[in-house]
Amino acid sequence: MTIYEYTDPVLYMNDFLESRKSQEAGFSLRKWAKEMSLKSHTQLVMILNRKRELRIKHLTFLGDGLKLSSSEKIYFQTLIQFNNARDEKEKRLYEHFLADLHPRGHFSIKEFQEFKVISDWYHMAILAMTDLTDFKMTPQNISKKLKGAVSQEEIKKALLRLIDLDLLEHLEEHKYKATYNRTTTKDDVLNKGSQEYHKQVSELAVQSLISQDPVRREFQSFSMAISKDKIPLAKEMIREFRRKLSKAVSGNGDEIYQTNIQFFQLTKGPNSLGDAGVEEDKPYIQ
Repeated sequence: MTIYEYTDPVLYMNDFLESRKSQEAGFSLRKWAKEMSLKSHTQLVMILNRKRELRIKHLTFLGDGLKLSSSEKIYFQTLIQFNNARDEKEKRLYEHFLADLHPRGHFSIKEFQEFKVISDWYHMAILAMTDLTDFKMTPQNISKKLKGAVSQEEIKKALLRLIDLDLLEHLEEHKYKATYNRTTTKDDVLNKGSQEYHKQVSELAVQSLISQDPVRREFQSFSMAISKDKIPLAKEMIREFRRKLSKAVSGNGDEIYQTNIQFFQLTKGPNSLGDAGVEEDKPYIQ
């Protein structure tokens, strides 16, 4: 874990705690409080549950408790100031400070959110769930619907992320609507995020091949010889099939299905095409 991957200091604290619990048998919040020489763990509980605002003064014990280096402590402190900023002008000022302190000289809340939405498969699944009939979209229900593969805490963050990027609209309690907007990303964010997304959903497909009844899934695969001048036609036919399939069967459903279509070069020869200029499909619901 590294603090430089986070835009929310409290979220970093929660993940740090969970990481140590998973790696160290018997580690607990009380033990963590003792490491920081706190008389009680109550203050930590309040901060982690966002019932008490995280402030710079808390660095006197958190710096050591989080095992931060000197430069990381400064970044963490600035991150606290960024999240506690009272107006947009102050927030932008700390955003510049964070960019200077970041090892890559770069800090952007929006870009981080966009990458998470593009790369983590469950964001698309959550958007699709808005079309489920009589489904209460609580973090508990969504996590259960996804077979426990995503925690309730991650679901909560995903819902907020989708709302912040105007991809999801909160209508009323437990009721949301997908806006079907697109988010504009830099090419490097899109490409890396898209690659990670396709990797994740391909792994999910492998799992379903083993665990699901054939009646509830459909897998087809074949190889063929093709002329390179027909590749654009093949790609357009695949995209047209995707559009027709979505239009014909999606909406007002009772389950979420994932559709993966892979069309890729299997052999390599003197006429092989390179990767340059190949268009990446954005993993957004159409």
